[in-house]
Amino acid sequence: MKDHSLRALLAVAEAGTIRGAARALNLSQAALTKSLRELESDIGAELLSRSYRGVRLTEAGRILHDRAKVARQQLQIAEAEIRALSGSAPERLAVGVTPMVALSVLSDVWTHFRRLRPAVALNLREGLPSIVVPALLKGELDFAVVMADPGFVPDTLAFEPIIHTSFQIVGRAGHPARHATELAQLLDYEWIFSLHPGSYSERILKWIADQGLAPPQRIVDCNSTLSNWQLIRNSDMLTMLPSVFFQAPSIAAESHGLMRFGIRLPEAVVGSLRLKHAPPSSAATLLADLFALYLRRQGNS
Repeated sequence: MKDHSLRALLAVAEAGTIRGAARALNLSQAALTKSLRELESDIGAELLSRSYRGVRLTEAGRILHDRAKVARQQLQIAEAEIRALSGSAPERLAVGVTPMVALSVLSDVWTHFRRLRPAVALNLREGLPSIVVPALLKGELDFAVVMADPGFVPDTLAFEPIIHTSFQIVGRAGHPARHATELAQLLDYEWIFSLHPGSYSERILKWIADQGLAPPQRIVDCNSTLSNWQLIRNSDMLTMLPSVFFQAPSIAAESHGLMRFGIRLPEAVVGSLRLKHAPPSSAATLLADLFALYLRRQGNS
């Protein structure tokens, strides 16, 4: 297989049409089509299915595309590490973190990492699994530290659990139901959830049903921690937040007008998420290890 043929396949998958891929690669459509046919000949399988709507990958094409994309990403990582060794360009990392991690251990982790790798440039994204998983699959992130249900992690990703974290039902200070001791007493209020496949919110809704209770009838679907926080502080709405929001001095949820209800919820798993068949760079490995170190320290404190 030739590199230009693999680049042609990747470009077609990205553009969805031969014309768009040819334009992106600055090639004629005839030259691009020739490269693709050579690749299909080398593989011995049809890689693209063509129709009036454009082209799409066959099953064989999808397999080759995914492997080729990872291979090119690894070459880019190697080139970046070599340039960093020579001092010709800084090494770059792109990392995703869940809001809980961003608000608790991120500053300590980065301060520690910066002492060890002062020249590395960081691209940081805050986001839930529904945001970081597509970015990981596209090769836009080196890894992410998120709360995830291992059962919903795509086969192409590897999830390494770090800690279990507890959650609290949260409302504003002085909430009308502040003395509630049973979950059923809270379900008539409006709730804020972050609903996406494998989310903690979906897990809790199932858990509520398993208790023989009807879920809240009024739900706001919100994936922004800041928006969530503001809505809770200024209304009788309820939500769920990791316990760290009440433990970390830098956050101090109670001092921001929030209270927690003494109702036990299932724990969630926080872990590191990355492409399964893409060995991370040494800098990415170090940063991931530091996240694990500080999260475990926090969990044991």
